[in-house]
Amino acid sequence: LLGFTGAVVVRRLAANPPALPWARPRLQLVLGLALAGGLATAVDQFVFGTGVTLGVLIRIAAEAVALALCMTIGRGAVPVGFVAVLVIALSGHAPRVDPPVPAIIDEAIHVVSAGMWAGGIVVLAALHPPGGWRGEEGRELIERFGRVAILALAITALTGVLRATQELTAISDLWATGYGAVLAAKSAGVLAMAAMSALTWRRGLPLARVEAALGLAVIGASGLLAAFPMPPGQA
Repeated sequence: LLGFTGAVVVRRLAANPPALPWARPRLQLVLGLALAGGLATAVDQFVFGTGVTLGVLIRIAAEAVALALCMTIGRGAVPVGFVAVLVIALSGHAPRVDPPVPAIIDEAIHVVSAGMWAGGIVVLAALHPPGGWRGEEGRELIERFGRVAILALAITALTGVLRATQELTAISDLWATGYGAVLAAKSAGVLAMAAMSALTWRRGLPLARVEAALGLAVIGASGLLAAFPMPPGQA
């Protein structure tokens, strides 16, 4: 779903004048991958947990409807897809925080901003601009995305820190617990991506595939954190 958010952002940026028609990633593909991820989560909960949660069922339903709309009438897929994105905040650990509402809002903002930034980088890495990323159109899209990504990165970092204060009981949890170790690895990946992104946008370098690989690793770490039965702060 972070890839879906990134694809929507890239498509919107490419539609701004002058339009960049080559930069329109297929929503069918990212929605199909999102649906596969939702189904995998449901299977994991059914086999290894206490049962499939309502949030995951709503997510799967929204992803399926969005994919069907995208493949048929071609309209309405984006808002329905974002329902699935926001439901992620209700499917993780945030609802068990006391009080739950601020944690859920923080998680929802974190998921959307991370999708705009990390998801957008992964989507950009799959595109092939005419003339390459050093060409005029490639550099134009990177500049457009950079303005959005800087703000999204700042919001992702801020909301991530706020969530960490709710999930951890002490700084030692970062190396003394499995949850903390994954969180530390995710944070290191985010910092590395931020440094590479700054170098890319400031010096006009070609988009690095390593940056996209780090984005996938960060997304994977996020999914692993959500799969942990109980973070230290809630144990």
